[in-house]
Amino acid sequence: MKLTEYSKGRLRATFSKWEVDKDFADPMYNYLIFGFDPGGFFTAVLANDFAAAVQRSHPSNNISALKRLVGWMNDCMPSDAYGSYTAVTEWYKMDDEDRRYCLERHHLLYTTKEEVWKALNGEPVDRYARLEDI
Repeated sequence: MKLTEYSKGRLRATFSKWEVDKDFADPMYNYLIFGFDPGGFFTAVLANDFAAAVQRSHPSNNISALKRLVGWMNDCMPSDAYGSYTAVTEWYKMDDEDRRYCLERHHLLYTTKEEVWKALNGEPVDRYARLEDI
Protein backbone atom coordinates (compact mmCIF):
# COMPACT_ATOMS: atom_id res chain seq x y z
CA MET A 1 0.00 0.00 0.00
CA LYS A 2 1.23 3.46 -0.85
CA LEU A 3 1.18 5.98 1.99
CA THR A 4 1.99 9.64 2.14
CA GLU A 5 4.44 10.88 4.73
CA TYR A 6 1.44 12.13 6.71
CA SER A 7 0.06 8.63 7.31
CA LYS A 8 3.51 7.14 7.83
CA GLY A 9 4.12 9.78 10.48
CA ARG A 10 0.76 9.20 12.14
CA LEU A 11 1.40 5.48 12.59
CA ARG A 12 5.02 5.91 13.61
CA ALA A 13 4.07 8.56 16.17
CA THR A 14 2.05 5.90 18.00
CA PHE A 15 5.21 3.79 18.33
CA SER A 16 7.05 6.82 19.64
CA LYS A 17 4.32 7.59 22.17
CA TRP A 18 4.73 4.08 23.61
CA GLU A 19 8.53 4.15 23.21
CA VAL A 20 8.41 0.93 21.19
CA ASP A 21 11.93 -0.12 20.25
CA LYS A 22 12.76 0.25 16.55
CA ASP A 23 13.53 -3.47 16.36
CA PHE A 24 9.94 -4.12 17.44
CA ALA A 25 8.28 -1.24 15.57
CA ASP A 26 9.73 -2.15 12.15
CA PRO A 27 8.15 -5.63 11.97
CA MET A 28 4.81 -4.32 13.30
CA TYR A 29 4.80 -1.51 10.73
CA ASN A 30 5.50 -3.93 7.86
CA TYR A 31 2.94 -6.40 9.18
CA LEU A 32 0.19 -3.80 9.46
CA ILE A 33 0.88 -1.92 6.22
CA PHE A 34 2.05 -4.66 3.87
CA GLY A 35 0.78 -7.83 5.53
CA PHE A 36 4.35 -9.15 5.84
CA ASP A 37 5.07 -12.07 8.14
CA PRO A 38 6.91 -10.50 11.11
CA GLY A 39 8.71 -13.74 12.04
CA GLY A 40 8.11 -16.45 14.61
CA PHE A 41 8.55 -14.36 17.76
CA PHE A 42 6.29 -11.50 16.65
CA THR A 43 3.72 -13.87 15.17
CA ALA A 44 3.51 -15.61 18.54
CA VAL A 45 3.19 -12.23 20.31
CA LEU A 46 0.42 -11.20 17.89
CA ALA A 47 -1.32 -14.54 18.38
CA ASN A 48 -1.18 -14.14 22.18
CA ASP A 49 0.93 -17.31 22.48
CA PHE A 50 3.20 -16.61 25.44
CA ALA A 51 5.02 -19.95 25.39
CA ALA A 52 5.91 -19.71 21.70
CA ALA A 53 6.93 -16.05 22.04
CA VAL A 54 9.35 -16.85 24.86
CA GLN A 55 10.65 -19.89 23.00
CA ARG A 56 11.26 -17.89 19.79
CA SER A 57 12.54 -14.72 21.44
CA HIS A 58 15.98 -13.39 20.60
CA PRO A 59 18.35 -13.35 23.60
CA SER A 60 18.68 -9.56 23.36
CA ASN A 61 14.91 -9.02 23.75
CA ASN A 62 13.94 -7.76 27.17
CA ILE A 63 10.76 -7.57 29.21
CA SER A 64 10.65 -3.75 29.18
CA ALA A 65 10.67 -3.66 25.37
CA LEU A 66 8.01 -6.38 25.22
CA LYS A 67 5.83 -4.51 27.75
CA ARG A 68 5.99 -1.35 25.63
CA LEU A 69 5.09 -3.32 22.50
CA VAL A 70 2.14 -5.02 24.19
CA GLY A 71 1.00 -1.69 25.63
CA TRP A 72 1.09 -0.23 22.12
CA MET A 73 -0.79 -3.24 20.75
CA ASN A 74 -3.54 -2.95 23.35
CA ASP A 75 -3.84 0.82 22.91
CA CYS A 76 -3.39 1.25 19.16
CA MET A 77 -3.54 -1.93 17.13
CA PRO A 78 -6.76 -2.99 15.42
CA SER A 79 -8.22 -6.03 17.16
CA ASP A 80 -8.64 -7.57 13.70
CA ALA A 81 -4.82 -7.84 13.46
CA TYR A 82 -4.00 -9.77 16.63
CA GLY A 83 -5.27 -12.04 19.39
CA SER A 84 -4.99 -15.46 17.75
CA TYR A 85 -3.20 -17.26 14.96
CA THR A 86 -6.45 -17.09 13.00
CA ALA A 87 -6.54 -13.29 13.29
CA VAL A 88 -2.92 -13.05 12.15
CA THR A 89 -3.56 -15.35 9.19
CA GLU A 90 -6.64 -13.34 8.20
CA TRP A 91 -4.59 -10.11 8.35
CA TYR A 92 -2.05 -11.64 5.94
CA LYS A 93 -4.87 -12.50 3.55
CA MET A 94 -6.38 -8.99 3.52
CA ASP A 95 -5.76 -6.88 0.46
CA ASP A 96 -4.24 -3.41 0.75
CA GLU A 97 -7.62 -1.67 0.55
CA ASP A 98 -9.11 -3.68 3.44
CA ARG A 99 -6.01 -3.27 5.60
CA ARG A 100 -5.96 0.47 4.93
CA TYR A 101 -9.65 0.84 5.78
CA CYS A 102 -9.12 -1.00 9.07
CA LEU A 103 -6.08 1.15 9.93
CA GLU A 104 -7.99 4.33 9.08
CA ARG A 105 -10.89 3.27 11.33
CA HIS A 106 -8.42 2.89 14.19
CA HIS A 107 -6.86 6.29 13.45
CA LEU A 108 -3.47 4.82 12.62
CA LEU A 109 -3.59 6.26 9.09
CA TYR A 110 -5.22 9.30 7.59
CA THR A 111 -7.85 8.76 4.93
CA THR A 112 -6.73 9.63 1.41
CA LYS A 113 -8.97 12.71 1.57
CA GLU A 114 -7.29 13.84 4.80
CA GLU A 115 -3.86 13.28 3.26
CA VAL A 116 -4.75 15.38 0.20
CA TRP A 117 -6.20 18.11 2.40
CA LYS A 118 -3.03 18.24 4.51
CA ALA A 119 -0.86 18.43 1.41
CA LEU A 120 -2.98 21.15 -0.19
CA ASN A 121 -2.87 23.19 3.02
CA GLY A 122 0.88 22.79 3.25
CA GLU A 123 0.76 21.16 6.66
CA PRO A 124 4.18 20.03 7.87
CA VAL A 125 4.84 16.31 7.91
CA ASP A 126 4.98 14.78 11.37
CA ARG A 127 8.54 14.54 12.62
CA TYR A 128 8.07 10.80 13.12
CA ALA A 129 7.51 10.18 9.40
CA ARG A 130 10.79 8.29 9.23
CA LEU A 131 11.04 5.17 11.38
CA GLU A 132 14.66 6.03 12.20
CA ASP A 133 13.32 8.97 14.20
CA ILE A 134 11.61 6.73 16.73
